[in-house]
Amino acid sequence: MSGYTFYPATVVWEITFACNMRCLHCGTAAGKKRPDELTTDEALALIDEMADLGTNAIILSGGEPLMRKDWRELAARIVAGNMKAGLITNGYLVTKEIVDDFERLGFSTIGVSFDGTEKTHNYIRQRDDSWSKALNAMKLMSENGKVRCEAVTQVSNINFEELDQIRDQLIEVGCPLWRVQMTTSTGRMCEQSDLVLSLDNYPKLIEKCLEYTKETRLSFDLGENIGYYGCQGQELWKDRRYLGCFAGTRVLGIESNGDIKGCLSMPENFVEGNIRNSSLTEIWNNPDGFAYNRKFNRDMAEGECHDCKYLPLCRGGCTVTSFSATGCRANNPYCIYQIEKRQGIKCEDTPQVREMLEPFREAMTDIFEKD
Repeated sequence: MSGYTFYPATVVWEITFACNMRCLHCGTAAGKKRPDELTTDEALALIDEMADLGTNAIILSGGEPLMRKDWRELAARIVAGNMKAGLITNGYLVTKEIVDDFERLGFSTIGVSFDGTEKTHNYIRQRDDSWSKALNAMKLMSENGKVRCEAVTQVSNINFEELDQIRDQLIEVGCPLWRVQMTTSTGRMCEQSDLVLSLDNYPKLIEKCLEYTKETRLSFDLGENIGYYGCQGQELWKDRRYLGCFAGTRVLGIESNGDIKGCLSMPENFVEGNIRNSSLTEIWNNPDGFAYNRKFNRDMAEGECHDCKYLPLCRGGCTVTSFSATGCRANNPYCIYQIEKRQGIKCEDTPQVREMLEPFREAMTDIFEKD
């Protein structure tokens, strides 16, 4: 990624590991609070440092972020630093008073995890009243009218067949935004990897996402681990330029103990340092840091990704999806282009994609000729 300016534009911050649920798909297997979580003073100083680094938005996550007592103080500091504040919650602790706090503090978006019908959602969350609590949280924000709510759905083999029902329920409760992303074999999901969306179902998910992009009753947002290039991938991403994983280049993940990763979803072997040992600025500006993206090259790719003409653009897509499936930074079985290619499906690149590929054409003549 030469000639590319690296700065932590978006930070996803696990402010506590504590959680009041034990979700089957939890990427970190959250539960009890870590014994060494950052103090309020450490967290506030970290927010100030992120502002100095040029951060645009900080999303408070967990665990369940509302279980950290000083979440309001952290949010206020974020907004005071001219950064957008977001929060992702399971909705269980959300009350009218909490929604009023969201409005007063100036949160840009509140994400609520919502993963199926009542039976399915409660099973995934391992809590019988989790579905009704999530719906109530979204309803309260809809009634407030000033707090922007986004439902976030993690798609797996458990709830894949319920996407239409999820959509209809969100419309009924008045949630204006819906983000769909694919569950990966990380955290607690490692114990039940058979629940990860199968490759047979993946093309069907792409078709459903294409259908939802035309939905007029709510806005549909696509997770970065779905699609990429090929016929359907280019259609899905036609309004945006898909440039792969931004972990460590424009995105940053912070764990509740101060560990720094390019993306919060990444496993522990991707930790770049801890703010108690080095400043965030030192970790971010380390010339050898985040090498899987900042110094990406074709030798890091394996399998079908290695000889793919789109590799300079997507770099194998979502690092976590690829790594959790194959153990490689860029050997991603969840690529609709490769699936279409094996099925003999071909289509012309869009003008935008041709323009994006042009700088690489001369150096990749052999690969383009084989395509």
